[in-house]
Amino acid sequence: MILDIPNLSATTYSLLAILLSICVYILWFYKDAYSYWKKRGLEYVEPMIPFGNTFSLFMKKTSMGMMFAKSYLHFKEKGLKHGGFYFFWKPIYVPVDPEIIKRVLISDFENFPNHGFHISESEPMSGHIMNMENAKWRSLRAKYPAAFTSAKMRKMFVIMEKMTKQLIENLEPHAVSGKSLDIKNELSRFTTDVISSCAFGLDTKTMKRENEELLKRGRHFFDDQWNVYTNTLVFTVPRYILKKFNFRLMPKEFETYFQDMFREVLNYRKGKQLNRGDIADVLVRLTEKREDEHDFTGKKPMDPLNFEEFAAQAVIFFSAGFETSSSTQTFALYELSKNPECQEKLRDEINEVLAKYDNKITYDAVMDMKYLDKVIDETLRLYPVFPILPRVALNDYKVPGTDFTIEKNTLVLVSNMGIQRDPEYYPNPDQFDPERFSVENKSNRPFVAHIPFGEGPRICVGKRFGLLQTKVGLISMLKRYRVSLSEKTTPSFKFVPHELMLRKTGDIWIDLKKIST
Repeated sequence: MILDIPNLSATTYSLLAILLSICVYILWFYKDAYSYWKKRGLEYVEPMIPFGNTFSLFMKKTSMGMMFAKSYLHFKEKGLKHGGFYFFWKPIYVPVDPEIIKRVLISDFENFPNHGFHISESEPMSGHIMNMENAKWRSLRAKYPAAFTSAKMRKMFVIMEKMTKQLIENLEPHAVSGKSLDIKNELSRFTTDVISSCAFGLDTKTMKRENEELLKRGRHFFDDQWNVYTNTLVFTVPRYILKKFNFRLMPKEFETYFQDMFREVLNYRKGKQLNRGDIADVLVRLTEKREDEHDFTGKKPMDPLNFEEFAAQAVIFFSAGFETSSSTQTFALYELSKNPECQEKLRDEINEVLAKYDNKITYDAVMDMKYLDKVIDETLRLYPVFPILPRVALNDYKVPGTDFTIEKNTLVLVSNMGIQRDPEYYPNPDQFDPERFSVENKSNRPFVAHIPFGEGPRICVGKRFGLLQTKVGLISMLKRYRVSLSEKTTPSFKFVPHELMLRKTGDIWIDLKKIST
């Protein structure tokens, strides 16, 4: 039998040959990429071309935080200290053993100082402290604690407590009418006004519905920067390629909006020579050439921030300040609505403590509420706003207690969501139980089993501020209202699949019932 070969042109044969070569190369590329962990003798989850271990994420069936939490638990169930993961073709090292996690975040931080996030000169807003690396990050990070001393927190508390009056004014009609409330929307307005005033001296009036544009822009800051598509590029494509094609996380119009906003702050502070001791003051001071401002070594003057760097720091504090706290408050109210016995216990504590302070919400009263601390800790255990903690190996690193070496430039991803839902440390991990954070219970597990703000030198610089405004908002609500879930809240709980930050699919609607006093 003679095979009848089509009479194709030379050009067609050339194109077919090129196509075949491309297919062969792609198969070779993935076969080589997916042999990375096997060659190094590390247990890994079997990858699927071309997704690696991210198929459920790409198909919007899970969130990034839950995806890595499941990987952590997969390796933990096998009794492993660590494992390998493939983010498409990018190998990621996932530590499981708490001692390894402690070394990555704290003890051996010198070898894991950077997040590995995207930063580009063509996108000035990417140059904020979360993305900064090495010496530049160290020098800037050393300046921030001055804005969060106990004395400064007391001053900020006065502003926070004042802001709750407008919050209650907005909530009261819902309590009277019985109309359900999208609580995240209202709390986002509260925390936006709080961070704007406390950190920058701005009266944004979002609770009065006078600045919808700011609220919209602030929300999109996180939507644009931390979704599955942008993270796919950031985690898998080499930086030099992203820079070559001027890859941007933030649309230009958003960048312009925030730069204009914070240019006014900078010019006003410099013109009036104000000294409020807030974040804006710290940043304004760092834009000036000063002999008394040194870098992290303490030996030479620190290079002043240019305006773009100033604006980048301002926008990350603004956006993180309102989004993270409002999310924590929302999740706390969600769980307290589902667990009324916990809600009543917390309300009893609020009333008992306030009775000692002339029934006024004071800074000392807030610090005296220990069950409130437990409620927030348990909320953050279940819902860490940033559910993964990425680090990049600066040099080859032999993992103590093993024969494995993490190679230079390998992305290491600590799943704080995974370890915080580990049944070894938290029996019945999906159950909301604030007593997990009693002194006795905390002493029975490694401290890295609860790291919602990260840990070590890269711990969230605004942790104290975020916790304080979260507490003030919850106290002001719960002392006045009993909260329950509205029928408008979908009964099934799933996280928004395409975002890094944890959010529930569908809004959380609550009903408020005024408490008789």
